[in-house]
Amino acid sequence: MKKITYISLLVGALSLNSCSDILDTPPTSEPSESVFWQSKENFESALAACYQGMQEETLSWIIPTFDCLTDNAYGNQGSSKIYNADMIQADNIDPSTTGLIENIYKEAYKAISRLNLFLDQLGKYQGEDIASVRSQMEGEALFLRSYCYYLLYMFYGEVPYVDKPLTLETQNMPKNTFNEVYENLINDLQAAINKMDDKTYKAAKGHATKGAAKALKARVLMFHAYGEDGKVAHKEEVEEAYNLLNTITGYSLDDDYAGLFQPADQESSNEIVFSIKYLAPNSYHIFDNSYGNYGMLNPVEDLVKEYEEGDKRLAQTIAFGDMYQWEGGDVINLSRSSNGKRMIKWLRPVLKQADFWNQTERSEQDIVILRWGELLLLKAEAANELDIAGAADMVKLVRERAGLDALPEDLNKEQMREAIRHERRVETPFELIRYYDMRRWKIMDKLNGLVLDPLYPNIVPAWTKEHEYLPLPQGQIDFSNGVLLQNPNY
Repeated sequence: MKKITYISLLVGALSLNSCSDILDTPPTSEPSESVFWQSKENFESALAACYQGMQEETLSWIIPTFDCLTDNAYGNQGSSKIYNADMIQADNIDPSTTGLIENIYKEAYKAISRLNLFLDQLGKYQGEDIASVRSQMEGEALFLRSYCYYLLYMFYGEVPYVDKPLTLETQNMPKNTFNEVYENLINDLQAAINKMDDKTYKAAKGHATKGAAKALKARVLMFHAYGEDGKVAHKEEVEEAYNLLNTITGYSLDDDYAGLFQPADQESSNEIVFSIKYLAPNSYHIFDNSYGNYGMLNPVEDLVKEYEEGDKRLAQTIAFGDMYQWEGGDVINLSRSSNGKRMIKWLRPVLKQADFWNQTERSEQDIVILRWGELLLLKAEAANELDIAGAADMVKLVRERAGLDALPEDLNKEQMREAIRHERRVETPFELIRYYDMRRWKIMDKLNGLVLDPLYPNIVPAWTKEHEYLPLPQGQIDFSNGVLLQNPNY
C-alpha cells in the first residue's frame, strides 16, 4: 500500500495536530474509503478539519510579525518567538535559516495537503446527499488552498503548485514558474468564485464566500500588475481587480476600528470578509501572551510619524510608554518595550489590572484576513490608476472613521496615488498588508540604511533585489533528491 504524502516535507503528510482526527486516518492509495468519505456528514466534518488546518501559526496569528520585514516594526529580541524576522529584515539569511523562512513553507503545504485530500475525495464521491452543497464545498476548499498559495507565491515566488494528493513515487515535485504559479492561482480563485454562494461572511457563519474569493483574486491581480519600476505594467489586471471589488456587496465599515480586531465585536462585524476563526477554550492561540506580555514586536517611529494629527487609529494601534487605557477601563500598566512603543492592536482589552493577560491565556480573537476597509482602499487605488472617478470618496469613508477630514479636492493622479498609499499604511499595520504593498509597489529598497526608530540607531535594515524572494528551506531541497531547485542567489 502506498502512503499518501505531500511535497517534500519532512513531517508526516497527514499527521495533523487537530482537534479532529478526520484526516489522521492512516492513508493508502485510496485513503480510508472503506472507513470514511461515505456521507455528507463525513465531508462536513472533513471540511471543518480543513478550516482548522488554517490555524497554523504563520497562516494565522503570527501575521503581525511580518511587519518586522517592513518599515513598520522591529522584532523584540527578548521574545523567543520572533522567528528570525530581524535576520530577514537585515538581509542576513540563507536556506538554513529557521523561523519564518522554514515555517511559512512547511505550514502552508501542510494545510494544502489536507485540502488536496478533501478535494480528491469530494471529486470521487458519487452520493446524492451532497448534491446541493458539493459546489459550495469545493469552492471553499479551493479558496482556502488559494490563500496558502498566495502566501507561498508572495514569499517564495516559484514553488511547486500541487493540486492533488501525492504518493511516495510522486512526492518530490519540481517548482512551477512564476507565471504558472500565478495562472494556477488565478484559475483556482475564479473556480472558487464560480462555485460559492454570494453571501456575506456574517451570513455564511464563518464559511468562505464568493466575495472572499473575489477579494483575494483582486489582491493577487494587484500584486502582479506592477512592473519592476513600481508602475502599473498590466492595466488589464488592475481593471479586472477593480471590477471584482466593485461587485462585492453587503459590506460596510464598522463604526469602531479597534473592535475589528477584538473578539467581543468580531461576530457582529459588517466589515470582515474572511477571517480564521477561534473559540476558546478548545480552539485558541497565544496572541495576547506573546504580543501583550512579551511584546514580540515593537512598532517603530517610522510608522508613528506617518499618522496625521487627530488620527484615532494611532492610539488604537500603538501604546506609548508603560501605561494604556482602553475605553471604559482603568489605566493599565504594560510591560516595558525597548523603544517605548507597544502594539496594542489585536490585543484583548484589559479593563482592570487584575485581568491582565497571563501565560495561560487562551486567546480567541479571529485573525482577519480580508476586510472591507482595506479592500475599499485597494479599490480606490485601482480606480485612480484607471482614471475612474470615485477614489477620493472611497478614501474619505476610511478617513472619516479615523476622525480625519477628506483629502483636498485638487489632487492630481500622482498626488492621489501617494495619498492612497499613505492611507493604506496607517489603516492596515500588523495585518500582513504593508509587506504585500511594499513588494508590489517595488519600494522595499526604502529599507536600505533606514533608521527605523531613533532608539534603535544600530538597527539598520537592508534589502537586495537578489533576495526579493526568500530561499526555499534547505531541508526541503535536501529531501527532494535534486528535484526541488533552490531559488537563485542563495
